[in-house]
Amino acid sequence: MRKISLAVILLLFPFMLFASSGWYLGIESGYSYSIVDSDTGWPNTYILNSHGFDVSVPVEYKVNDWFSINTGVRWIMKSSGYQKLQANGSYVDNLTKMHHFLEFPLSLRFSAGNDFARCFIGFGGYIGVRTMDFTGGITESESVRNNYIAYAYQQIPFTASDNLFDAGIIAETGLTISVERTGYFYTLIRYQYGLTSLEKNHMGAVHTYFSNLSADIGFMFSLGGQR
Repeated sequence: MRKISLAVILLLFPFMLFASSGWYLGIESGYSYSIVDSDTGWPNTYILNSHGFDVSVPVEYKVNDWFSINTGVRWIMKSSGYQKLQANGSYVDNLTKMHHFLEFPLSLRFSAGNDFARCFIGFGGYIGVRTMDFTGGITESESVRNNYIAYAYQQIPFTASDNLFDAGIIAETGLTISVERTGYFYTLIRYQYGLTSLEKNHMGAVHTYFSNLSADIGFMFSLGGQR
């Protein structure tokens, strides 16, 4: 009888958690600035920091008033400028490369404040997958003979040298404003330190690491009433 009771409790435990007032589901978006650490391996070629955006569907479980566990799904564009110069300093390419990632973050947040407004800090990590690459800008690489400069925007297919796996560390801080019986608005600043390079199977020290500084706003809906 005890074994049956224990089995029933274990089966019902996830549903009991979900039904509790600690669960939140939200929507979040904002601006993301990519900080690039790259060695192209080519002379007169430069990789620069650039701009992007992110959109998330976050999930939160509040263990108590000051501690919560946060996860979800994030779509983020990590961009870089690509400049290739001739010997006289004129551009051969002046492009923006846009890498689209699907990420799965996990962070632990600690908060302090009152029932209306709270500040929080969080730490954790993420794993992700690179889904698409695009490039756009001015190029004459394929038409130098005609001395013609063209605007190019196109999707770039992946090759064997592309690393599609991504992982890194998260640090974040923000402010929440409670809405009675509904959930809360929030704004946050997040820093993601990338641990994996976009490049693989290269001889030498060719690498491209992305870290991102994001400013986001969002709203979390309570799934079981305000805590």
